[in-house]
Amino acid sequence: MAGIQDLLSHALPFFEGIKREKSPVLVVSHYDADGLSSASILSWMLTRLDVPFQLVFVEQTYPDTLEELPFSNYKHVIFLDLGSGYKDFIKTFASNKQVLIVDHHVPAKSDGWEGLIEINPYLVGVDASTQTSSSSLSYSIVSRVLGDSVSLLPVAVAGALGDRLDVGEKFSLTGLNKEIVEKGKKLGVIEEFVSLRLFGIKKKTIVEAIASTLDPFIPGLSGNPSACIKFLESIGIQPRSGDSARLASSLSQEEIKLLASELIKYMISNGVNVKEAEKIFGYNYYLVPEPDASPLKDLREYAFVLNALGRLDHYGTAMALNLGFRGKYIVRVEESIKEYRRLLAKQLSRIFEKGEEIARHGKQCVIYFLDENLPKLTGPLSSIIANDFSQKFKASHIKIIGIAAPTTGEKYKISFRRIDESIDLGNILQKLSRELGFMGGGHPAAGGALIDEKILDKLLEKI
Repeated sequence: MAGIQDLLSHALPFFEGIKREKSPVLVVSHYDADGLSSASILSWMLTRLDVPFQLVFVEQTYPDTLEELPFSNYKHVIFLDLGSGYKDFIKTFASNKQVLIVDHHVPAKSDGWEGLIEINPYLVGVDASTQTSSSSLSYSIVSRVLGDSVSLLPVAVAGALGDRLDVGEKFSLTGLNKEIVEKGKKLGVIEEFVSLRLFGIKKKTIVEAIASTLDPFIPGLSGNPSACIKFLESIGIQPRSGDSARLASSLSQEEIKLLASELIKYMISNGVNVKEAEKIFGYNYYLVPEPDASPLKDLREYAFVLNALGRLDHYGTAMALNLGFRGKYIVRVEESIKEYRRLLAKQLSRIFEKGEEIARHGKQCVIYFLDENLPKLTGPLSSIIANDFSQKFKASHIKIIGIAAPTTGEKYKISFRRIDESIDLGNILQKLSRELGFMGGGHPAAGGALIDEKILDKLLEKI
């Protein structure tokens, strides 16, 4: 990936400048797993460079958000996991600053300005939405400035997994993300193998592992332990050994193959498309030094933890975990996961129960509306709903599913997911945002918008 390596070198003068001047830096990052991982990695580096910084987490670089940022206090500004789609807005507020954008979303066209350095692999012809994450780009920058950090390698991988970039064979990471995995394997901190992809498979009981799995979502079993027990008994796998519930780690190779095969059959028979069902078996990534009982052992579970903490505004806990702290922070994780799952389950139940009652249809799109101001939940909810409803809409005109949450100022935050791979969602949203006057963009498979209620009907007429 020579193009990316050349691109990464463009960031070096920025850090040489702040290291030389000891100039304070404003760091602005997204709050999901990739954004939190990127922020942790860059914070680690700035601390070692003895450069003071302020870290702010935001939804997106919308004008209202940019207006509230303390640009006047800083000469240097870094944007992580956002910014490429809104460079002109950033320029309005920071044209006289030295700005570094590290992003992997589809970039908007812009005239740019002399003080801007943009690290986005799309600019060198690489599909950044599948081959890279902002955290893998951030790690690669840090490794060029300070050398490889063993402790940060798994953080970069967790960020990539949090963005669902396991798009390779058997749901493996690819491109720059895979390069970092390989480096982690050589250094002995990351383990990779193909097996069942159940949530918490290293430490949970078989029943808990199936019931806790949301990616892929298993209709009737995810979130339903009693149904999981009946399912296991029906396929000849005993969920208990004597008086104790069996751990998932106790499954024999024969039982793993049987369970994977039967889960795939079950999901397909319940309307899940074949590709989504097959996600139950594939590559797993583990943090070798972490105890098996830790929620950070499985790097997909680690990513889930980061996403939960970010969406509950527990940024400090997420950063502490990424920087190697455990103890009381692990205790907070268990509490946060319970709360996050409760919020997701409540909204999912409402969508499943009310269905068309809370939906609005467009040309190729259906949007389900939440009745609470929960904009940070629209992303994970849209991923789950898109997976669960993809078969339902397979023969229809629907190619895009959205989840909308009301926000302040009579606006809606909408997260979209495609269910037809011919759709380039990020480009569609960028084009329509310019045409209709809202904020929107993203990746080919996933995107988002902040839109005024008054033009929502116009969007539905177009999308």
